[in-house]
Amino acid sequence: MGVLRSFIRIGLFALILALGTAGALVAGETEGMALVGLSGASVQSVAASSQGNVMYAALTGGPQPAGIYRTDDSGRTWRVVSSGPGVAVNALAVSPIHDAVVYAGTAGGPAATADSLWRSDNGGETWHKFRVGLPADAYGQVPAVTALTMDPGQPDVLYVGTDGQGAYRFDLGRDICEPLGGQSLYDGRIKGLVTGPDRRVFALTNGGVFVSDGPAWRELDTLPELAVSLAVAANDPQVLYAGGTSTGLYRSSDGGRNWQPVSLAVGITRGVALRIEALAVDEHDAQHVVAATAYGLGGGLAGGSIYESQDAGESWVRLTNTESVVTQLSIEHGMVYAASTTGLARYGQQPRGTVPGISLLDPGSLVNPSGPQLLILVFTISLAGLALVGRTEWVAARRRAGA
Repeated sequence: MGVLRSFIRIGLFALILALGTAGALVAGETEGMALVGLSGASVQSVAASSQGNVMYAALTGGPQPAGIYRTDDSGRTWRVVSSGPGVAVNALAVSPIHDAVVYAGTAGGPAATADSLWRSDNGGETWHKFRVGLPADAYGQVPAVTALTMDPGQPDVLYVGTDGQGAYRFDLGRDICEPLGGQSLYDGRIKGLVTGPDRRVFALTNGGVFVSDGPAWRELDTLPELAVSLAVAANDPQVLYAGGTSTGLYRSSDGGRNWQPVSLAVGITRGVALRIEALAVDEHDAQHVVAATAYGLGGGLAGGSIYESQDAGESWVRLTNTESVVTQLSIEHGMVYAASTTGLARYGQQPRGTVPGISLLDPGSLVNPSGPQLLILVFTISLAGLALVGRTEWVAARRRAGA
């Protein structure tokens, strides 16, 4: 009987430890959970890891608290991880090899007090300034960071676009910051940076699209109209898509030297401009392209629709109509994500071979447990210890008392 009791105690000890540890992990995953989706939130920027299901979003307002949100299950559920660097975030980028390493670009200001480039090494929970920051201008002002991007082929390189001070290339391994393409873009605002598979960098500005070919920027001046969105095929640097301000979408198959209009099968109304506000190409499937339209009415914009193509723009299907203007599109694991001032929406079907709604619990969260996790662990260890040795001590104590 003594051996059986020992086995029972050991079994109870192991079961309590297992259940308690699982409870602590679940608490770590759900602590700070704000909502199932980011509907109704003002989403400023979205960035995704190229290694898994991790995505980050910077919120600036709405029914949820402003800050940095993270999902570990491709956008099904989100949780707030921090308030961010302490100022509004304009742009986000995730390391191609470490999904816990996140970069944020913010507003500028006086060099003595302001920093516009930040990094987090723990999934957005805490932030620190770059050791080598952006240089100040002649008036002692650090420029605002308006665009960030990383090239999966160069995981130690971060490209930074600014408002009024051009673009920069950061060598993260050597802590070196150098201007990209000289000073030719100093008079403009860089709204987006796109890297091609041939390591060329495209800058989308308020004055057009420029490509970094060698020491200077070269404008893609063959576009029929001013471009407001740009995407590059991941497997072919010659295939580019550009969205215009009034007549729609264009495609180039020779690196931007020549462009052909692409029909979305959308009728253009006289006096109403058809604007392609956002574009994205699936990095795992160059045939998969999405475009978000908006309509120019007077001096403002109205929401349009999101269109999807599975054959490199030959034919399109309308995914949905949008009440607000979509400012950013991305394709992650076959799903389409659309960010706007009224939320982050997710469209499409999960690719085969994946199980929706299931994500593995991260044991790494127990290395630095939160308050609720610590309480669960202390209670679990106490209860497990009681199950293992407590009864024997009670019996012995009662026998001594009776004697």
